[in-house]
Amino acid sequence: MSKIKATKRITPQSGSSRPDVSTSWYTPLLVLYHGNRRIVTGGAIGVLLIIAGILGYNYIQGERDAQAQEFLGAILLEYEKGDYRISLDGIGENIGLLKIVERYGSTAAGNTARFYAGNAFFALEEYDQALEQFEQFRAGRDFLGASATAGRAAIHELHEEYSLAGDLFRRAADMDENAVHGPYYLRKSAHAYISSREIDLALDVIRQAKENYPETDMMDEFDYLRGRALVRQ
Repeated sequence: MSKIKATKRITPQSGSSRPDVSTSWYTPLLVLYHGNRRIVTGGAIGVLLIIAGILGYNYIQGERDAQAQEFLGAILLEYEKGDYRISLDGIGENIGLLKIVERYGSTAAGNTARFYAGNAFFALEEYDQALEQFEQFRAGRDFLGASATAGRAAIHELHEEYSLAGDLFRRAADMDENAVHGPYYLRKSAHAYISSREIDLALDVIRQAKENYPETDMMDEFDYLRGRALVRQ
């Protein structure tokens, strides 16, 4: 009679080595880290260097901007007196606007110096140099940005580039919605568009001015421009 070998059932014991789901999830991350330890460490150092570089750059720019502010404040005294050539070139220990732009053009004060340099060249009727400064000026949506844009428009108008002048005057009005400046820029824009025979654009600008600035003292001028535009249509 053959003997039947009994199989022994093995039941799990309480002290078995079953993995703990709550702690094993990060194991692949540990493997990944140890396998790429140099890359991860190098990346972290790189990020720290970038942050340090940004902080250092901002500090240096702040120091340079403060220096530029001092030079700008001194030379603007000449500008305000109407001595535009001196304000551009400098006098004595006071460096001029052009030198401030050259040294500190990347700072806020250097950018402001560029705006005043454009104005000074314009006052001296050196329009090509003025246009260069206005075009390089980093214009924001404020009084200076609109003024620089209008300066560009005025130069293109002098060169009889009326369509471009109209576009720029209108952009200036969008950048400075002051109750005085806005209508002025829109009037200049409408006039330029009429000169370029872009009558639809001129009428649209006049409509914009009437809607946005109903209390403006220039309303009679807009009515006059509208009549001119309709005659040419």
